[in-house]
Amino acid sequence: MRSTSKSSPLSRVTRWIAALVGAGIASTTPVAAQSVAPSAAPVEWVRYAEFATTSITGWLEAHNEPATRLRAYLDATRPAPDAATAPLVIKVWIERDGKISRIDYPAFTHAEANADMQALIVGQQLAAAPPRDMLLPLRIAVQLDAPASAPAPAASETSLPRT
Repeated sequence: MRSTSKSSPLSRVTRWIAALVGAGIASTTPVAAQSVAPSAAPVEWVRYAEFATTSITGWLEAHNEPATRLRAYLDATRPAPDAATAPLVIKVWIERDGKISRIDYPAFTHAEANADMQALIVGQQLAAAPPRDMLLPLRIAVQLDAPASAPAPAASETSLPRT
């Protein structure tokens, strides 16, 4: 989700943060649910959303079985092999100490992908607590970039050895 020149498997989240911070941060009390226009979101909320997104991205990009299976599942949902996946909006409930207590997202078709998503995020500890007055849950979006084209092999790799 970090944009790099090599393009990591999960990216584009940073682009979504501004829209989601404003449109998607809501109170944990359903009756008092609120949203804030992106331009009106306090800078510290946006910074925290970026921080949380980067942390969650790292967990989803990890080299462990649940993360690998989840990425494989999301890869299979691409509309075309060379297309990015559809954005997945995740609501994240963060305790005052920075521990993620709950997530909500459109359920996947396969139970294993849902279990992997929960296992990768819920119960994890963020390195910082959310700002005291920040409205929660935090909404972020994750999206897998289209696979990078494999570089063309060098001429020396394509020619047959001469005997």
